[in-house]
Amino acid sequence: MSTPEDRSDSNRRPPIGWSGGAVPYAYVPGRALARGDEAARHVDRIMDREHERRAIGGREEAPEAEWTILEGVEDSLPAIALARADGFDVQPDHVFFAHGDDDCSCGPHPFWTYDALVADPYRANPYRANPYRANPYRANPYRANPYRSNPYRSNPYEAILQTSSAIPATGREFPLRELDGPGRHPRIAVLDTGLAKGKQLPDLLGSGDAAARISGDPDRPDSKLHGDAGITWAKDNWLDPVAGHGTFIAGIIEQLAPGSTIHIQHAISGLGDAIESEVIQKILGLAALPDDERPHILSLSFGGTAQEQAPALRSAIRKARLAGIVVVASAGNDGTSEAQYPAAYNGVIAVGALAPDGPTPWTNYGQWVDACAPGADLVSSFFAKFDGPQPRINTVDPDKFEGWAIWSGTSFAGPVVVAAIAREMVVGACSAKEAADRIVYAPSALRIRCLGTVVAA
Repeated sequence: MSTPEDRSDSNRRPPIGWSGGAVPYAYVPGRALARGDEAARHVDRIMDREHERRAIGGREEAPEAEWTILEGVEDSLPAIALARADGFDVQPDHVFFAHGDDDCSCGPHPFWTYDALVADPYRANPYRANPYRANPYRANPYRANPYRSNPYRSNPYEAILQTSSAIPATGREFPLRELDGPGRHPRIAVLDTGLAKGKQLPDLLGSGDAAARISGDPDRPDSKLHGDAGITWAKDNWLDPVAGHGTFIAGIIEQLAPGSTIHIQHAISGLGDAIESEVIQKILGLAALPDDERPHILSLSFGGTAQEQAPALRSAIRKARLAGIVVVASAGNDGTSEAQYPAAYNGVIAVGALAPDGPTPWTNYGQWVDACAPGADLVSSFFAKFDGPQPRINTVDPDKFEGWAIWSGTSFAGPVVVAAIAREMVVGACSAKEAADRIVYAPSALRIRCLGTVVAA
């Protein structure tokens, strides 16, 4: 898979607004996405002015199906509402967030209350042998992240930048392994923060043949960050809130499905946000690759609520699936059943999180969730030589990383399912779709109501 050029400032982003309403969503103010030239012209007529346009995708043989970015749309949400009322496909440019926030405000989940667990014949957890069970750390998934993706909060942003919730894992050793089988090792694309580079690249991902198989856009532990209202945070030697997210995900896949080709494209900033139009462009680019370069599996560990299910993103993901790409997306960590996108799209494998003793209290759930996998206190690769300013606590340095970290969230349960599909492709000598059917949709699989098929690490 080809690697896009590194942007000079990968953490620069447009301002972000919050819609309000019963199910609010984040979006880019002053911008609209229109499907087809006539829809774009109709927005011009509504606003009585011509807007700057940028195409973000679509088939060359059907240009009327292309989605276009319209810039400078004043009062963009009312304008979009008027255009939609007139029958045109127009939507906001949504903003999604890296999945992590363990603050569950929805009350007990009806399917794993104490009484339900007692009555459940599968109360015995299939993950008793999980190597992460003995871990004494309880890592909150992004508790410190200034972006709160819960749709019931009034604003996803806080004025004060806080730091990452990743915890160093010291003394971790992981012997090199091989995954043998008659099938081919898959190509896996990850849209995320990127991959640690240079002295920060951990041994797991940069030694041996892994260096040739695992690649990605640069992900730096400490970057200049740009917030709303002109707020800027300079490099300060504090670990950025979501820095290392992509490196951690690559490590999960490499540990569980060694030998896979993994490429991580930058789609999430160090602050945790992903802009829909940018995500669409990258997905369409992957779908358009030649057969021998196109990924077999696409991993997405971000999401959120959206107006009318974000049809522009849905169209791009449908094109990827028609190209044979299996799409896996994390369900989110808000403890809600409210559908989150892209995970809730038909055909996308939505993944919730399990702890050693059952579902985590913060995982999202619902009939739209297809599978669940370990997502609490996972240990994976991280920046190799990062030491922040926090003082030691007794003998522990809370922000000194040496290649390994502990982190939690459905962000990391998703790649566990990706790795399970990859293993099945190798061992079972089958396509990605056939492997996904065997792992996630087999009739005899163990399932948890509203969390789907249980997938072991």
